[in-house]
Amino acid sequence: MKKKRIKESVAEPIGYSLKGRLIFCLIPVISMILLRLFKLNDEGNTDVIMRIIFMGMVGYGVYLAKEKRLTSEYIVFLIMMAGIVYRSGYTVYTDAFIRGHDMGTNTPNSTGHFGYLYNVLQGHLPRSNNYQFYQPPLFYILSAVFVKIGMAVTGKGTLDELLYMSQLVSCIASCVTLVFIDELLKKIKARATVRIVVMSLMSFYPVQILAAGRMNNDALAFMFMVMALYYTLLWHEKEELKYIIGIALTIGLGMMTKINCGIIAIITGPVMIYHLIKTVQTKDRNKIISFFKQLVIFSIICFPLGLWYPIRNLIKFEQPLTFVPSVGVGTTIYTGNESFFRRWLDIPLKDVFKQPYMNENEDASIPMAIIKTGVHGEFSYINLPSFLSWGLDYIHMLLIVLGAASIVFSITKDATLTKLQKYAPLCTWLLITISYIQFNVSYPYMCTADFRYIFLGQLSACIFIGYFIDFCSRNKNKIVFKYVLNTGTAIIGLFCAMSILHF
Repeated sequence: MKKKRIKESVAEPIGYSLKGRLIFCLIPVISMILLRLFKLNDEGNTDVIMRIIFMGMVGYGVYLAKEKRLTSEYIVFLIMMAGIVYRSGYTVYTDAFIRGHDMGTNTPNSTGHFGYLYNVLQGHLPRSNNYQFYQPPLFYILSAVFVKIGMAVTGKGTLDELLYMSQLVSCIASCVTLVFIDELLKKIKARATVRIVVMSLMSFYPVQILAAGRMNNDALAFMFMVMALYYTLLWHEKEELKYIIGIALTIGLGMMTKINCGIIAIITGPVMIYHLIKTVQTKDRNKIISFFKQLVIFSIICFPLGLWYPIRNLIKFEQPLTFVPSVGVGTTIYTGNESFFRRWLDIPLKDVFKQPYMNENEDASIPMAIIKTGVHGEFSYINLPSFLSWGLDYIHMLLIVLGAASIVFSITKDATLTKLQKYAPLCTWLLITISYIQFNVSYPYMCTADFRYIFLGQLSACIFIGYFIDFCSRNKNKIVFKYVLNTGTAIIGLFCAMSILHF
């Protein structure tokens, strides 16, 4: 029997609207409350509960298939829900100091993320720009709100006891990001297969799960960047005031979370210039005035939100607007004295068996850092089976190769893609790639090679993988595309399955 293609249908699950799916992003809060209430928040119990939920989702999918109701919308929805459950479970059983970054010590004098949050809870911003105090404050303000709510509900009065409330900010943000990724895909009219591939990869990518469970600003910043792209697409389609306000708020709040979110302006800026030129060419005075009003409103909202904290630090501490603290040339993670080949070209695959995790004090290869940190972060795992640890490295490498091939093929050969479908993710991927290279040239340390600095590039590559798999599925009557489709599907399936087993 011939396999039927995924049914493109308008039938949607209950609560599948944007607002409905955003409500599901509160699952981390419900999970944290229930599992802590019944003292099931250790890793063992949480893993069992996640497996039961996953089996229930698979069973529901099988039931829908038997009833011939398994549409693409249901598949995307179930994958998204699995991603939300995965993030929620990992966050519930992971302490803020486990696999975290730049936490510092859990003391009032700390200048890491813990100390920053402690300062905000005392009712003031950091009084220096040491270590993590240079960062904008939105993540810590939201975390303080969550911690205060936790104190009011539980009666606990110390930050140490309620750090998990700060982690919930990251987890909820990561879940919201999944929702807006699919909204973005629908806005560029991506086919069902593309959406399923992208949602599968983004739901289960280990680096995204790690970010969801951390007490830092990575997940929140990524959320605002994705939302800014989404509102840019909406405004590009229809120049309405509410959409440009959406762009202004997401970029401004993104920069108030992490200053490098301003990189999105390099994408939205040319879009605005394009529409400005088109508006001026109409010679319609009312349209031109209305357009400039929108730009003024955008500026009034975005610039103060995004720049007030960097300007405050510039005035108080003479901190440059694009400041990143230097780790120091004499440290063991400094790689500026390594050869160009070892840093940028060397991929020591033979070492993966004996060392599947990145060793910041010994490694120098940026490509290998991307491979390893994309699935393990910068950490080692004592109880992870060796087959799974080094196997994930190899399958991740194959996924990256598939991503590179997909970009080249989709841009040069796939004539079915529109300009928007091609060049929106391509420009984003190029921008993040150039930014990442520049970052590692300016700051030659192993920690700057971490995969967490290329989240938007990861999303773009996943979109191209979706395009490529979809193209092959529509042309599988040709033997070469049939084999590529089977190979690509196997890589994606193995990667997602092994990623779920990882945590």
